[in-house]
Amino acid sequence: MKARFDKHFARLKRKFDPESKNLFKNSSWVFLANGLGTAYAFIKTIIITRILGAELLGTYTLAVAFIVTTQAFLRLNISMGLIRFGAQYHSEGSKEKVVSVIKFSLLLSTISALLSVLVLGGMLAFFYDTFIKGPDLTIYVIGFAIANGISFIDAIAKASLKLFYKFKINSVIQMIMDTIEVTIIISTLLIYGPDLKAFFTAAIAAKFINSITCNIAAYRELLPELRPYLTSKIHLIKKQQKEFLHYIFGNSISSTLKVIMNQGDVLLLGTMGSLSDVSYYSIAKKLAYSVLTLSDPLASSVFPQLSHLIAGKVYGKVRTMLRSITRAVLIPALLFLALAYFIKTNLITALYGPEFIPAAEPFFILLICAVQSSVFFWALPLIQSLGLIKKRFLIYLTAIIIGSIIAVLLVTEFKASGVAIGLLAANLYINFRFIQAGIIQLNKRT
Repeated sequence: MKARFDKHFARLKRKFDPESKNLFKNSSWVFLANGLGTAYAFIKTIIITRILGAELLGTYTLAVAFIVTTQAFLRLNISMGLIRFGAQYHSEGSKEKVVSVIKFSLLLSTISALLSVLVLGGMLAFFYDTFIKGPDLTIYVIGFAIANGISFIDAIAKASLKLFYKFKINSVIQMIMDTIEVTIIISTLLIYGPDLKAFFTAAIAAKFINSITCNIAAYRELLPELRPYLTSKIHLIKKQQKEFLHYIFGNSISSTLKVIMNQGDVLLLGTMGSLSDVSYYSIAKKLAYSVLTLSDPLASSVFPQLSHLIAGKVYGKVRTMLRSITRAVLIPALLFLALAYFIKTNLITALYGPEFIPAAEPFFILLICAVQSSVFFWALPLIQSLGLIKKRFLIYLTAIIIGSIIAVLLVTEFKASGVAIGLLAANLYINFRFIQAGIIQLNKRT
């Protein structure tokens, strides 16, 4: 039996190329962190849903969607630029430039965080009643926005760790942060019950504590390696700053569109539906997107890896790696969807109670969306590593138009399911166009 197992395992290993094996190795700790985070989120969502109920959960979901969407317009996706340009400097052996690009990234992130909070404060004065139904939560919304703004800087710390392939410490930090968050939030719910203001306070406190933990840990981990270069000035990359800014602004516009697509569905449903509809959609989306636990670690790991491979112009290895990992996950993904179709209603009832049965249909639609994103997790990192910023923007813009039209046409009759169908259509279009554009570009560069 053991000999047969070893033979089968050896045959399975041969199916993967060296870069695919390296990807799975880099992702192992991220898998662990995401697995713990998903387990926490699973427990947390059940407790939040059962204690807050549909109305309060709908109010909270709309408030967070408003904050995240508004701040997305000024959240420069600087971490992607840091990894892409940092990989180039690292491959050249120029660590002083790596430090310079980290400093430049921190400066830009701080500025964008401050501006995002100021803009959101102004937006509250004009659009609060439009997007946030319920009691006056202005002070809590602003507090959450400040905490979310600080997370702009967290992204630079995490990107710096990924740049140096420090996935283990990155994952340990994430596990600590997730543990802190779930402890604070669940404790607050158990003590104060369905009190939305207490719940908001707990969420804000958790974000602040997590930011402090993340940045201190990242600094201590990278300090020994970068200590000799800490005095490096930002002007060392002066010649590349224009290219860097062009990349992050172009990438940020596309990332903003992605946030609008992923949060705008909630805002649209909140405008055209009820708070209960928002709650059904929210828990359906969270449960369905928990599948991304399997692919997010790979997506997180594959971007720096693709950046290094493309910087080294080894395009053949890129194609081989992507082909191998896609073939490996496609059949299991389809079988998983078939199983989910038959148990969706029982699953929702068992987890959240009979009150949330209307979430079953949107759950399955969103699960299709999540699974196809998991299978082709490499599509967006490929586009980003190839620098196809304009292409990404146009694809996202078209997808938002397609998804919005479908959602608006269906939401009145199908409520949460109508919005879910719109989001699915948009995501299918995005992945198809990303894969097409990436393959064409790789073939051109070969």
